[in-house]
Amino acid sequence: MGEISKTTSTGSGFTTTMAYKSYTNSLGQMTTVRKNPYYKYSPSVPGSVIFAVLFAIALVVMVGQVVYFCRKRTVMERTLLDGGGSAYGGGLADSSVKKENTFESTESTTFVPVKPCTNTRLVTKFLPLLIGLGTECGGYIARIVSKKDVFAIGPYVAQTVMLLVAAAFMAATIYMNFGRLLVVMNATKVSFVPIRFSTAIFVTGDVVSILLQAAGGAILGTSDNDTLGSNIVIGGLAIQVAIFGLFVITEIRFLCLGDKVSPITACISRQWKVLNINLFVCSILILIRSIIRLIEFIQGYSGYIMVHEWFLFVFDGMVMILVVVLFIGTFPKGNLFKVEFECTYMLKKPSYYAMRDA
Repeated sequence: MGEISKTTSTGSGFTTTMAYKSYTNSLGQMTTVRKNPYYKYSPSVPGSVIFAVLFAIALVVMVGQVVYFCRKRTVMERTLLDGGGSAYGGGLADSSVKKENTFESTESTTFVPVKPCTNTRLVTKFLPLLIGLGTECGGYIARIVSKKDVFAIGPYVAQTVMLLVAAAFMAATIYMNFGRLLVVMNATKVSFVPIRFSTAIFVTGDVVSILLQAAGGAILGTSDNDTLGSNIVIGGLAIQVAIFGLFVITEIRFLCLGDKVSPITACISRQWKVLNINLFVCSILILIRSIIRLIEFIQGYSGYIMVHEWFLFVFDGMVMILVVVLFIGTFPKGNLFKVEFECTYMLKKPSYYAMRDA
């Protein structure tokens, strides 16, 4: 890369900073060229501050919700196993609104609720989302730092990589939540891929997408070969879009066929549907974000999207904020801890079918 030197000149009421890069060419001669800033615009500090704060708050709230409902599930299980009915804020179930036990019918006698996941395993399904929120926050903090020196490689690479891979981390939580949802509801037949492989395939594709985007983003900042870096990022985004396309189709099938393919929907609340709708909408939002970023890198550094910062704030920052807002907003009425409890422990005691707060 060579050494970079900067000079500052002041005149007519404004200050201009110019950077020059010195390196030795193939003939052994010292050559100096003007170094362009990494950004095609002046990064907005207020915008980056707003999003950094929003993602930080979202991270704290999301951690609080996961911890709360993790403990809540433990309390509900103990209450149910002890024969009590005082969970979920005053009552686990109301026997007066007990639903018909379809498992007592002839055609359903062979059904056995799946083995419950431990709370530890359920929590791990939310870790990628939490990592993604932290990465988003770190990315915007790096943009704030980068504003102070638009010629500095470190902050630029940090914000590029973190903002690129954050969505892929959040997508991993969606994959894992949906995979478990299909299993506990005995609805794995809606998946195009055998369920024992589907989550692994989606998450593996997501990891490959993360690695490619991270590698491409790093190359963009640390190498003069912008084309190579952009192509690697495009490859990572293309994989993410392709995986999401197949995944969204599977989610749509479950939305339409859930009541038909799952033998337990008549015995539980509609929280599974709230959860699935949330996962579906979040998937659409991340898909839109990924398509816009794919177009951005296909257009290149002279493209319209790359030279206008508002695209980053609207189609990346705002979209990803909407994703976490949906998770936070729907969590009390449709989260994996509650659905897991209904589809495993509750079905073992038919007298406690109906969720009081369903």
